[in-house]
Amino acid sequence: MKYDIILFDIDDTLLTLESDDTWQRMFTSLLAEQNLKATKQEYEAFLARNHLLWQQAENKQISVETVFNERFDLPFLQDCPQTPAVFDRKFQNMQKKQMTPTAGAVSCCQKLSSQMQLYTASNGKQETQSPRIKNSSLGPFFQGIYTSENLGAVKPQPEFFTKILQQIGCSDKNKVLMVGDTYDEDIVGAHNYGLDSCWLNLHQSPVPQDNLCTYQVSNLGQLPALIEK
Repeated sequence: MKYDIILFDIDDTLLTLESDDTWQRMFTSLLAEQNLKATKQEYEAFLARNHLLWQQAENKQISVETVFNERFDLPFLQDCPQTPAVFDRKFQNMQKKQMTPTAGAVSCCQKLSSQMQLYTASNGKQETQSPRIKNSSLGPFFQGIYTSENLGAVKPQPEFFTKILQQIGCSDKNKVLMVGDTYDEDIVGAHNYGLDSCWLNLHQSPVPQDNLCTYQVSNLGQLPALIEK
């Protein structure tokens, strides 16, 4: 076997979130608590703000905590008595309950866990992401859950990967594979750090010209056969 360790992103790699409209349903429910009706435009505004803030965190312009405290600072919520931080805490509590594996995730992790060590490597809050994995059908296959919060570094920063490998006790980057659905974070981050990567291309998006991924799949069930060759 070429790899001893596989690092998996969580959101929309191991567990569904945006890919099956889970987040949109959560957003709609959250606004309904304030007697507000969530429109498509409002949800897209939230996604855009969330994406912008994460980009700033990845570039070390703001902290991860600022992402969570400010991503609900949106014009259409200005008159609500709840602060953006309170909105986010409620959103995080909703997200803890979202534990649906992506297509092929269970069979993939079950097969690979018998031959190598599996860990998560995800941006997000430890208190949110950890129970999602541990309480899901994927929980038994993972030996550790790492997030940007408990690492003190954000993917794709090199420090993110450095801290994971240090805690795992791995010094050979050639024995590690990063798997994720977000090209700029998972694939570019792994490449820049010197790790092989597998891009879970859920939407069959065009491959960027730089084509930095070692492997590409549209379903995690396809991964074991690729890396066992």
